[in-house]
Formats: sequence, C-alpha cells, structure tokens
Amino acid sequence: MTATLLAAEAAKGGFTDINLGTVIWAWVSFGVTFFILSKVAWPMLARKMEERELRIAEGLKKAEEAEARARELAARQEQIFEEARIQAQKFLAESRAMAENVKNELLGAAQQEIAELRERAKKEIALEQAKAAEDLKRATVELTLEASGRLLKRELTDEDHLRLAREVVDEVALTL
Repeated sequence: MTATLLAAEAAKGGFTDINLGTVIWAWVSFGVTFFILSKVAWPMLARKMEERELRIAEGLKKAEEAEARARELAARQEQIFEEARIQAQKFLAESRAMAENVKNELLGAAQQEIAELRERAKKEIALEQAKAAEDLKRATVELTLEASGRLLKRELTDEDHLRLAREVVDEVALTL
C-alpha cells in the first residue's frame, strides 16, 4: 500500500486529483458495461422476473380458486348435513308414528280380545246357569216325586208323575 501512495506522489498529483484520461476511461468502461448488461443480462433478468411474477400471480389465482372451491365445498357439505339432519328427523317422526300405530293396534287388538273373552265368559256363565237351573229342576222333580211317593205311600203312574212334576217345575220356575 505504501508503494501505491509513493507512485501517486510521484505522478505529481495528489491522491484526490482528477485525471481526465481516467475519467474518460471510467465513463467508457461504464458505458460498455451498461451496454453489455442492457443487451445480455437485463433482458434475461427482466424475463426471469416476469416469469416469476407470472408464477406468483398464477399461484395466487390458484390459491383464490382453491379457497373459493373450499368455501363452495364447505357450503355444499353444510347443505348435505342439513338435508341428512332433516331426513333423520323425518325418519324419527315416521318411526314414532309407526310405533304409535303399532301400539294402538296392539292395544285395540288386546281390548277386542278382552271384550271377546268377556262375551264368551258371559255366554259360558249363562249356559252354566241354564244348565244349573235345568239340573235344579230335574233334582226338584226327582225330590218331589220321591216326596210325593212317600206321602202317598203308593206308586204313581207315569201320568201322575208327569202331572206332578209339571206342577212343581212351574211353581219353582215362578219363584226363580
């Protein structure tokens, strides 16, 4: 470094002195470099920058499209969920209605069966009462015949038996 300083002092000028030749060569070097860069490097850099800008713009556009698609899919999904919810509520309502109908049908069938059993029981009771009354009449007739035979101490003819039996039965029937 000291050699450079000594060489500059030897050239009869100071370190800050401006030399016209150096200035011209600096401008010529700058112009040539600028010309070469403007013809070779800058168009390539500009093209790369434009390509990058286009890629970024395309990426942003795709991102916006994806976001719009995502919103659309979310809205569609919400719509499908709402339809499914409505369908499920409809199925529940139908199931409840069907269960209620089945319950009512079973209850009606049970009530009808109970009514039929009651009617059958009433008929059986009426038949048993009639049978008991008939048995009672027969027993009454037999007792009457037995009693009257003992009272009379003789045997009655069939006609007498029938006449006496009819009279007793008629009397007993009137009291019942």
